[in-house]
Amino acid sequence: MRIRHAVLICVSFLLAPTAWAELRVPSIFSDHMVLQRGQEVPIWGWAHPREHVQVTLQGVDGASQRVRADAEGRWMVRLGSMPASATPRDVVIRTMPESANVQQEEVVIHDVLVGEVWVCSGQSNMQWTLAWCEQDDIDMATADHDQLRMFTATRASLPEPQDDLTGSWVPCNRETAPELSAVAYYFGRELQRELDVPVGLIHTSWGGSTAEAWTTRPSLEAMEETRPILDRFKGVDREDPDTEAFSSITFDDTKWRTVNLPSLFADQGHDIDGSIWYRRHLDLPASWVGRDIQVSLGPIDDADRTWFDGLLIGETGNWQAPRNYVVPASVVKAGPTILTVRVTDYQGPGGFKGKADQMHIGPVDDPEDRRSLAGPWLMKVSERPLARPMPENHRPAHLYNAMIHPIVPYGIQGAIWYQGESNVSRADQYSTLFPAMIEDWRRVWGEGDFAFYFVQIAPYNYGRPLECAELREAQADALRLPATGMVVTMDVGNPKDIHPRAKEPVGHRLALLARKDVYGHDVEARAPTLLEAKTIRNGTGAVMVLEFHGGCMPLKTLDGGAPTHFQIAGEDRVFHPAQVTIEGDRVLLTSDQVAAPVAARHGWDDDAEPNLAGACGLPVGPFRTDSWPRVTKDRW
Repeated sequence: MRIRHAVLICVSFLLAPTAWAELRVPSIFSDHMVLQRGQEVPIWGWAHPREHVQVTLQGVDGASQRVRADAEGRWMVRLGSMPASATPRDVVIRTMPESANVQQEEVVIHDVLVGEVWVCSGQSNMQWTLAWCEQDDIDMATADHDQLRMFTATRASLPEPQDDLTGSWVPCNRETAPELSAVAYYFGRELQRELDVPVGLIHTSWGGSTAEAWTTRPSLEAMEETRPILDRFKGVDREDPDTEAFSSITFDDTKWRTVNLPSLFADQGHDIDGSIWYRRHLDLPASWVGRDIQVSLGPIDDADRTWFDGLLIGETGNWQAPRNYVVPASVVKAGPTILTVRVTDYQGPGGFKGKADQMHIGPVDDPEDRRSLAGPWLMKVSERPLARPMPENHRPAHLYNAMIHPIVPYGIQGAIWYQGESNVSRADQYSTLFPAMIEDWRRVWGEGDFAFYFVQIAPYNYGRPLECAELREAQADALRLPATGMVVTMDVGNPKDIHPRAKEPVGHRLALLARKDVYGHDVEARAPTLLEAKTIRNGTGAVMVLEFHGGCMPLKTLDGGAPTHFQIAGEDRVFHPAQVTIEGDRVLLTSDQVAAPVAARHGWDDDAEPNLAGACGLPVGPFRTDSWPRVTKDRW
């Protein structure tokens, strides 16, 4: 029996924008959205080529711009910098026809606020909702935070950068809060309360995803350390050798079997994990010529690619999503037409799993004038063996293409990130990959070094000694970039659960970084960090002295006991537990088994829960004083 943990891929927007006749905007611009205050606000969309478009935020002086769409129908305006406003307003977008014979079009976006906007991304510990964390009863009675809004993107993985995604903005209230990202919710709630301005959170995460999935392909290609990721993917990303032949209108399919759709592979006598090709011959009426045509196939398990007379009109990998593909008017001709669909199943049942009334074809502008596609189709089982697929949320650049690119360059203040668990075995590579991803996002947004705060992964027994500690160290390496900050979670994890339920302190610590760095609040946001390590000899042996610095001094322990999870080693590089003493801003380490210590490590186990902290209560993160090679070095 198949268990589905997440939606895999949503419908791809592979057609050029000109395939749509009407004025439209991406889904990120929708009711209840929050626009970023204090900077120019980009708003973009599509219209007829060369058409004039006017965008107005009603009730705000000067918040109106007019622009002309380019040859492909794309347009963008940048509204001037605006102060925060909790007054709901409409954004009105209108075409400005130059001829009286052309009808004006209009899009109205309701209940728009102006405030602070943050992107919230990563893997499952960002994706986990309040309900999943069993905290849906916490604060729900008072969760009506109308000035806190969240846009949640439907999970999608696609090979090319997309212009749009599926998602919607919702105001936070007792009904919607349980389904919101818990970390994002707690982060945003604190900012909204402390700043007293609207806060918008763009939540775009996918459990189990790798960092390379969120990074652009050009960046991965440019780095020696990350090219092996692309090399591994080549075997998965190869094209079916039958594609050119089977999708062609000249292919002879007279020897193919006939099956009735919708039906599953097993119903057709092929209970397989693999691909099956389907073809349907049609005769289109002359009345459809020059009109956009929609092809609807219902949900398909797992993935499909669909062609209209040899033109690829769409592909989807979400086993639950109904397929609705638009054929541009320019290729619609009267008479014989061929639809070709390749369906690929990776596990469990596969095939057309919808209802007969979900399968049809007809003009987009007239839903009543359509023909059924249910019934007899020709089919052939692909002879290409199905390789074990790379998970959709691991495919390099695919999540960036489908879940980040469509929202760029929406006006934002910064980003928060919680990811790393899926890169643990390649921690050394992560030291290069993760900073590159951050710089990638900053480059495409074009806002300079916007704030980027991330969460160091929590204690968990991966059963792979040292890898997790090295991943945490690799995460900390990103702090060399400007305007970054890291939240330590060694005290709020669960060594037996990779998804610790305590998300409120994580959101709170992220909010502290933003409040300190971005908004100038007088708060302590960072624990003390190691400044210097040295060995001092005394009459009885040697002591390793670690000196700390930071604004959260002096040092203390969270439980009032002696500091834990310190180790020291001599030249033999064998680590032993250390006896630890705190002296103000220093920690003294000794061991009867190490006469001459040369290196110290703190919290260097996968599931370590050390207790050293600063006076402000923030825990000191894992670290080491040596630079000995990582066990994950050269793992690509």
